[in-house]
Amino acid sequence: MVGGTFLHYVRVLRDRELPQTQTSKAERDLLIKYLAGRKRIVEVGVFEGFTTRLFADYADADATIYGVDPFFRGRLGLSWGLRITSAYNRKHLRSGRVKLVRTCSIAVGNQVPEDVDFVFIDGDHSLEAVRDDWSFWSTRVMQGGVIGLHDTLLPLGAPKDAGFGSHQYFKSHIQQDPRFEIMDQQDSLSILRKL
Repeated sequence: MVGGTFLHYVRVLRDRELPQTQTSKAERDLLIKYLAGRKRIVEVGVFEGFTTRLFADYADADATIYGVDPFFRGRLGLSWGLRITSAYNRKHLRSGRVKLVRTCSIAVGNQVPEDVDFVFIDGDHSLEAVRDDWSFWSTRVMQGGVIGLHDTLLPLGAPKDAGFGSHQYFKSHIQQDPRFEIMDQQDSLSILRKL
C-alpha cells in the first residue's frame, strides 16, 4: 500500500488526482452554504486536505481556516496525509489563509482563536473522542456560530446497532443540547447553530 500512497501523492502533486475525502458532494454543498460570513473556520480531522481547500476556496476573502490534525506518521516515518494536504493547499498555505495545526483536536491551545464561528468535526469517530470534541469545541464556537458534524446519521437501511461513536453521541447527547439547534442535515452530516 505504501507504493500506492506514494503514487497517489505524486498524482495530487501534479494535479492529476484529487485528495481522498469521505464527504459526499451533497454534504460539501451544505457546508459551503453555511460558510458565508464566517471568519474563523476550524476543520477537525483534515485527512488529505480536500475539505480544507474547499473551505479556503469558498469562505469570505478575509477568513482564516485552521486545519487541526495530528497527521500521524506511517511505517516509513512520513505522514502522507500531511504531504498530500500541503501539496493540495499549497497556495492557501503560502498566503496564510490556511493554517495547519498539527495536534489532536482538544490540544490546540492558543494555536486557534478562543472564539470561532465555524467548526467542522470529522476526526476520530470513537465515542470518547466525539464526546471530548463536542465538550471542547461547543464552548469555543461563538453565539450564532455553526458546528458541522460528520457521520452523525446512519444511512437508510443500516442496522440500528451500526454506526460510529459520532452517531451514538449525537443521538444521545448533541441533538439534546439546549445551547444548539439543528439547522440542516444531509447524508451523514448535521449542521447546528449555537443559540
